[in-house]
Amino acid sequence: MANGALEGKDLLIGTTRDEMTAFFAFEPGIQSLTRESALHLLAGQFGPSAQDVFQRYENELPHASPAQVFTALQTDELFRSGALQMADHHAVGGNATYVYQFDYHPAQDPDRLGAAHCVELPFLFGTFDNYPDSPMLGTPSDTERALGLSFATAVSAFVATGSASDWLPYAPATTARIRHFSTR
Repeated sequence: MANGALEGKDLLIGTTRDEMTAFFAFEPGIQSLTRESALHLLAGQFGPSAQDVFQRYENELPHASPAQVFTALQTDELFRSGALQMADHHAVGGNATYVYQFDYHPAQDPDRLGAAHCVELPFLFGTFDNYPDSPMLGTPSDTERALGLSFATAVSAFVATGSASDWLPYAPATTARIRHFSTR
């Protein structure tokens, strides 16, 4: 985007709500984090502001473990913030921009994966049956299949026409214009 390659082109961009759980949920070094060890890891990333950043996420997630706080923070840092920066930059230039967040998580989620990285792909492509034992999907019902149809319809409408027909274009720094896809 820095070289203007997308100028004048419409943009559809999004993330899942809990991107980093796919990478951290089964990682013992992350799951055993204490507040102090999380701050130590974050010091390399944020320097002296690590404690303030961690505290802000702790305040937003008051019942979360240090591992969950760290995971949410990394989801934003590695996925969501960059996607929103691109959306902001693109929309400020007067380009149609559509932003989504995929929030689906299975009703039974013993591993606390939430809406993990790539969970939206079986919804987009209608490939639920290819992942019968996926902890990220659970057991898809008609409700999940309807969500998949809604998501796939929105994405295919954008591909075909350059606009997502049933949601307003993103306005810079306006999270209200982010389309959330979920069954709840």
